[in-house]
Amino acid sequence: MRSSTLVTCLLLAGAGCDGARHQQSPPVQHSAEARARWVVDLNRVRDGVYRTYSPRCLDGVKPGQTVEFRNFLPGAPANVTSIAGPETLYSPNLVRPYNFVDPEDPANALCDSMDAAGHCVARPAYTFWRFTFAQPGVYDWLDSNQGEPGRKVVDPYYGTATFVGTDPNTPTGTICVQAPDGSGCEGVCCETDQDCPRGTRCLRSEVDAVGQCRTPSG
Repeated sequence: MRSSTLVTCLLLAGAGCDGARHQQSPPVQHSAEARARWVVDLNRVRDGVYRTYSPRCLDGVKPGQTVEFRNFLPGAPANVTSIAGPETLYSPNLVRPYNFVDPEDPANALCDSMDAAGHCVARPAYTFWRFTFAQPGVYDWLDSNQGEPGRKVVDPYYGTATFVGTDPNTPTGTICVQAPDGSGCEGVCCETDQDCPRGTRCLRSEVDAVGQCRTPSG
C-alpha cells in the first residue's frame, strides 16, 4: 500500500509531524465513476510486443472527460503518478483485486486471440483506475514501480524524498487536455520531428505509434 501520514509520523517520532504533513505524498484518489471516453493501457502485450504504456501520448482529451488506465499485469503493482500538470494524479496500486476484470467477466469485451471463425478464444485480465480531467494543460505521468521520476533527494532531518529532474531511463506518459476552444495541445504528441516545435524532437520507440515532443538532453 502507499505510505500514510501515520506511518511517517511514527518513523519521525521525536521530530514532530509538522514537516511530514507538509511533505507527505498526496492522498490516493478513488477511481472516477464516470464512463471513460479514453483508455490508456499499461503493461500490455499485443501481437507479441510488450508496451509499457499505450498510447504513450494522448492529446484529444477535453475538460470533463474521463481516462481509464488499465494494468494488464494485474498480479504486479502498477500505478498512475503525475510528475507535472495542472492537477495531481495519484492512483492506488492497480493490483488484483482492485477493480479487477476477469477474462470470464461478461462485461469484458476485449480479445487477445480469435479462432478461424472469428470467435474470441482468449480475453485478457486487467485492473483499472479512472480519472476525470477538469483542467486544461499537459499532464506528464509515470508508474512509479517502473522507476523514479528523477534524482532522489532525501531530507536528512525528516527523511522525506523529493525528485530533481527527470530520469531518461524511466518511461513516462503524457496526456494533454485541450482548452475549451480546442487549442493548447499543439506540438505535444508526435509521429515525427516535423510535428514538434523548434528545438524539440519526437521521442518515439519503434513499438509506439505516437511519441512525445521533448527537448533533447545533453
